[in-house]
Amino acid sequence: MAGQVRRRAAPGQASSHRERTYAYLTLLPALLIVAGFTVYPLVYSVYLSLHREILTDPLNHPFTGLTNYAQVLGSYYLVSSTLSTIIFAALAVPAVLAFGLAVALLLNQSFAGSAFLRVVILLPWAMPAVISGIVWRWIFNGDYGVLNNLLSSLGIIHQYIPWLSTPATARAGLVVAQVWREGPLAAIFLLAALQTIPRELYSAAKVDGGGGWSAFRHVTLPMLRPTLSIVLIYETIVAVVTFDLVYVMTGGGPGDATSLISWYAYTEVFKFVNLGHGAALAFLIAAALVVVILIYLRALRSEELY
Repeated sequence: MAGQVRRRAAPGQASSHRERTYAYLTLLPALLIVAGFTVYPLVYSVYLSLHREILTDPLNHPFTGLTNYAQVLGSYYLVSSTLSTIIFAALAVPAVLAFGLAVALLLNQSFAGSAFLRVVILLPWAMPAVISGIVWRWIFNGDYGVLNNLLSSLGIIHQYIPWLSTPATARAGLVVAQVWREGPLAAIFLLAALQTIPRELYSAAKVDGGGGWSAFRHVTLPMLRPTLSIVLIYETIVAVVTFDLVYVMTGGGPGDATSLISWYAYTEVFKFVNLGHGAALAFLIAAALVVVILIYLRALRSEELY
């Protein structure tokens, strides 16, 4: 009897096996494509970081272990670019959050044209970063820039200012361009979160005698905390790896004022053609970002809200 049961079950088992095999074969092309564009470059980058890989000496690439990491960590340019990146991120990320929150609060109100503005606000973010950099380079140009022309017309300045030729103003210009480009995305995220807040909470706050600021502090901000955490993490990553704006607007200058760590990685690979240093630096940047994200997640736990 047991043998008959096993014989009867065998066709079903064979069919199930064929279905699983067919499913795996169907997924195989997609898995190969993903592996080709993600796994292989990652593995090859690890290989490069552990070998001497300089394009001007293509026949000499011995295994060097962690030498590339040690040389990058001991470089003056790493210290300088890290400092520039910290300054840029410390200025740009809070500015993006503040801009996004202000715009989200504005667009959350009902007024004529609000629906149109919710679409238009995304245009700076949708614009390629290189185009954004060119636009702001023209605006801040020291000879014929729009900003100088406007300030001169208003009588605020009497001679044109070379905005991108001094460290402080070059950093400020880069931050402005970053806020203009990234702020709209933060605004849309926060606007979506604002629209999920129950109106009853504001009614209850009003009944308790809370004004507009009290409702914002005790209702809006706590309910926005999870979204703010996501935007904060995302914008920090974007700020650290910003390259397009630097390349187009300042070229890392003046001096090394805007030589962010992404610019340092670019120069190692494409100017000094040292692929080993570039790969090691990329992994160090990734490790630093992971640490920063973990600190954010530790400090901005949203579970307490609920």
